[in-house]
Order: sequence, then C-alpha cells, then structure tokens
Amino acid sequence: MADFDWETRFDLKTQVGDYEVSTVDLGINYQFDDSLPPLYYETMIFKIEDGKVNFSELYCDRYSTEEEARKGHEEAIKYVKEHLKEEKWKQK
Repeated sequence: MADFDWETRFDLKTQVGDYEVSTVDLGINYQFDDSLPPLYYETMIFKIEDGKVNFSELYCDRYSTEEEARKGHEEAIKYVKEHLKEEKWKQK
C-alpha cells in the first residue's frame, strides 16, 4: 500500500433510490488481528435524506482485495434493491 494516493484511490459510489452504496480503499489495513488477512477495502450503505447522505451507516463490510470489494459492492446494491427499498414502501 506504499503507493496509496487519496486523489486516485479506488472509490465506488452507487445511488439506489434513497440509499448510497459506497466502496472505498481505506488506505490502511483495518485488520487488527495479524493472524487474519488484511482488510484494505470497505463497503457501506447510507440513507439519503433531504438530498444529503446521512453518514450513519446501515451496513459495513471490509475486504482484502479490490476484486472482493467490487463483488461486495454489487452484493450491497442487490441487498438495497431487494430489502431496503421494500422497507421504504412499507413505511408509507
């Protein structure tokens, strides 16, 4: 991770209805147990309220590789489409 650059880091954002799925390169290893694989990437789901992202996350998962992070991002999008959007309609 010596070549990490905040300006060019891996950063995916997808809006699905009233939610944002965000997957980023954290820039450091968030695995604090040396016996486990490193965790450099993170996917979170946030609610969009009044046109702004509410940064109280609804979901968080971390990954070792960019490939895992991309897959996790797609799975989080699928989760929002299948579960969270349904909850939105139930609240009305």
